[in-house]
Amino acid sequence: MAEVKRILIYGAGAIGRGFLAPLLTGHGYEISFVERDTRLRKRLAIQRRYRAAFTAEDTYSYVEVPVGGCFAPGEVTDIEKYDLVFSAVGPNNCYDLAHDFRRARAVISCENDSDSARKLRELSGNEKIYFGIPDVITSSSAPPALLEKDPLTTVSEQGVLVLEAGDYQLPAEIPQLSAEALEEHWLCKLFIHNAPHAIIAYLGWLKDCRYIHEAMADPAIARVVEGAIGEITEGLIQTGMAASGFAHSYKEKELSRFRDKLLFDPIDRVAREPLRKLDQENRLVLAARLCVFTGRLPFNVAIGIRAALAYANPGDEEAVFLQNLRNSTGDRQILKNHCGIQFYDPLSQLILDQDIGEYTDKKQQAAGEIPVSGSVRKPG
Repeated sequence: MAEVKRILIYGAGAIGRGFLAPLLTGHGYEISFVERDTRLRKRLAIQRRYRAAFTAEDTYSYVEVPVGGCFAPGEVTDIEKYDLVFSAVGPNNCYDLAHDFRRARAVISCENDSDSARKLRELSGNEKIYFGIPDVITSSSAPPALLEKDPLTTVSEQGVLVLEAGDYQLPAEIPQLSAEALEEHWLCKLFIHNAPHAIIAYLGWLKDCRYIHEAMADPAIARVVEGAIGEITEGLIQTGMAASGFAHSYKEKELSRFRDKLLFDPIDRVAREPLRKLDQENRLVLAARLCVFTGRLPFNVAIGIRAALAYANPGDEEAVFLQNLRNSTGDRQILKNHCGIQFYDPLSQLILDQDIGEYTDKKQQAAGEIPVSGSVRKPG
């Protein structure tokens, strides 16, 4: 009897459960999860399988995913028995797993941070940790009609998993590239996908949309997103960070993804952790600087940053903290301290000059529930 090939995925959310598990199940691997959400973990342990839906034209195709096991954090003591381990818990949480990864045969970091693999190698002492890019839009939930049949149903597009080559075994159908070759994919993911995706989410939240495709159906939001992705794509090409053909095809792919009515990509998921997304080393600020470097004023990216500052979702702990910061220090100070945009940097004024009232749900704005403006106080 052939030996069972086992994979352990940390994080049973959108990427882990919605994309990685069905993809790898199709290649004959037994999938187990480590998940901190108690209710989700118990349901997975009870059902021992779930249904993953994939968009196909105007309908869905389905993959039944058997679940080998679902464990609480710290419960796996024999990690070395797994052929491969994936990390998909989020870039703010993955470093807590370094101790677990010490004895792993190999680990793929599918976190949205290209530096995560290097940091995990340093923290764990395990040199067999590599970076992976899930080039996909996926959701850990699904439309009500699908959830009625299986409450664990996920929805994903037919994406691709692009990995850094390393000392592990996976089928050749899953692209495994040198670190250098992976860089172009990552730069397009960071700038052409991550930045506009966040901009849609923050503008969509202001308009009280629930899903990304709903926000893209709004002409005013679509105009900003198309403008931003155009500014960013040309910046990537002019700096030589991506080839023209690859960048333009990536742009068209993203715009199609964002409009896909079958994906049900939640605004709250994409917009979460706004301070991380506003960091000076992250998607939005770097995208703005990329455009400036190539001589373009990033008006549309600036609108997205302005909308991110206004993200006041009471269910997002980081968003609540952000609004407290706005109330105590003002937007200009946040741009300086958190985004690395100095008081007299013209980019600061460009962002603060953007009026996001056009993108705001009028009832909520009138009720004062969404702070669409912040202090633009001068230093001193």
